[in-house]
Amino acid sequence: MFGLNSNADLTAALNASKNLLQVLIDTQPVDAGGAGAKTPEQIVKEMIENDFLKMLPEDFKMVEVIDRIMAMTNRKLAAPNGMEIPLNIFLFQEIQRFQKILEIVRGAMKNMCLAIDGQIIMSPELVNGIKMMFDLRVPQPWLLDPSGAEISWLNPTLSGWLASMVNREYQLRSWLMKDRPVSFWLTGFFNPQGFLTSVRQEITRAHRADKWALDAMVMKTTVAPPKNTLIADDARIEGKQIPEPAEGVWIHGLYLEGAAWHKAGGYLEDMKGKDLFYSFPNITISADCPSANQGPGARKPSKDDGLVYYPCPLYKYPVRQDRYLITNKITLQAEPKQEKQRGRTDAAADKSQAPSVN
Repeated sequence: MFGLNSNADLTAALNASKNLLQVLIDTQPVDAGGAGAKTPEQIVKEMIENDFLKMLPEDFKMVEVIDRIMAMTNRKLAAPNGMEIPLNIFLFQEIQRFQKILEIVRGAMKNMCLAIDGQIIMSPELVNGIKMMFDLRVPQPWLLDPSGAEISWLNPTLSGWLASMVNREYQLRSWLMKDRPVSFWLTGFFNPQGFLTSVRQEITRAHRADKWALDAMVMKTTVAPPKNTLIADDARIEGKQIPEPAEGVWIHGLYLEGAAWHKAGGYLEDMKGKDLFYSFPNITISADCPSANQGPGARKPSKDDGLVYYPCPLYKYPVRQDRYLITNKITLQAEPKQEKQRGRTDAAADKSQAPSVN
């Protein structure tokens, strides 16, 4: 494609292939192949009973969840009980939403089996669900409510969606039963924006004596240096030790699209070869209150280091639209030599080519 990175052709070809395969799946026949062959309904019933139901995690017992969260404390933030700590409240809300999805999925699978056996009426919703599962796709009621609002997480394949469910449950249960993880899998939450807000709330309360205000808080991000880098696709980070940040939290499980990351130099650079996505290091999420850093005795603002920084957007999915935007406050250093060539500002730059994290 003229004027774009060479990988734009690869991205366009991949998107066209995905659309073609989607049309083929939607139009393929689903009838049994012949006498004695299993019907699609029988195949789906066997998959549910032998595989999918066994994959589902155990239900959260909400009474026990409340008791555990009430007893959870934080050494950096004094509170009468765990329900007064912002991140604990966030955990409780995430568990509530996860339990609701778990009940929907488990109930739908059991009803499909009963309908196939003829014990209950085969409703249009169950028919569509069986067809979707036969194609190894996620039934729509598991993803969206009747109004079209997203209630869970998006994934093109049923196996990937169920694997994500298991990983999300692992993060929530480990946090509940043990302690806060050393790093959080940000995109494994229903409401990652709420997570970032809770972090800012805790920092604000920790600086109550300094009269920090939540509305005046500005998010700060720092990419981990090579010695503290943690690369992981989900919440399973046992055995990986990194120092706790002085303030804020670590997040991980992110990927960089539209650029590459120079690990040693700690800056963005052009993509190399045919790699469309790069595993991104963990990031420290913290906050500052510029309005509180004024007046006598206030901290002096840092001097301009002459470097150029890019406010990289962070998306929940690899889809660039505001609906899935988590934040646009991830500050990354741009490649020094490229900034000298292109100039510090370029108002005519094509924003579609700008890098993003997801």
